[in-house]
Amino acid sequence: MTPPRKAAGQAEVRRRRPREQTREMLLVEAEAILLAGLEQGDDVVNPLAGIRVTDVLASLNAKREAGGAPMTTGAAYQIWPSQTEFQDELLERIMHRVALPWLDEVRAAARAAMDQGVAMRGVLISLGQGEEDPRVQAELSLALGLTALVAPERVREAEEEANAQYLRELGAVLAEIIEYGGRKLAPGVEMSDVVWAVEAHAAGMNLRGRSHPEVVARTDKQGRRLTSWALASIVEGFTVEKRSRK
Repeated sequence: MTPPRKAAGQAEVRRRRPREQTREMLLVEAEAILLAGLEQGDDVVNPLAGIRVTDVLASLNAKREAGGAPMTTGAAYQIWPSQTEFQDELLERIMHRVALPWLDEVRAAARAAMDQGVAMRGVLISLGQGEEDPRVQAELSLALGLTALVAPERVREAEEEANAQYLRELGAVLAEIIEYGGRKLAPGVEMSDVVWAVEAHAAGMNLRGRSHPEVVARTDKQGRRLTSWALASIVEGFTVEKRSRK
């Protein structure tokens, strides 16, 4: 069937972009703007406070294809009635993205090492030998920077669910390795203590790697990153043998 012709002067009706698609596009572009600022070394006291919905819209509209419908402030403010709500969701998104990108790789490394009968220390060292994704490292640097500069209450709320996932998943991996090694947590120690110590080490190495990558890149004679030795020592230090040797 031939579609009816438009009457002379009749405006072309554009289909509205789905709300969730608009939300995702704005959040992705906002994170890209923050990451670009991090890469370029923008000396902004609090980058989250400096990013506005209008800036993100302008960036997206500048990239749209010829003839594409521009995104409007009205569409954005139907999702986030205020700048603060937009910034809070962006912060939560970033915290979620850095929580578990390592999970599959770490699980596979641990399983492979244990299947080979490697000693517990070797299993732990193997966790930090995977190929590092520059994008993941940049997102972690961004998350750490926001954690330091955004009000603690906002950070705590934004990362609540992400923290729960991180504790659960990394805690499970470490618990399996500790069990495999015939060890257990030392009296008074909880798995969360171990996880947060490991996380602090990873965060510190990420920040050191931004300014001194050669420090983080150092390896032993077998080509294993020395930073992983510290991870192994942390976990071992929180544990004791299940049965004392006589």
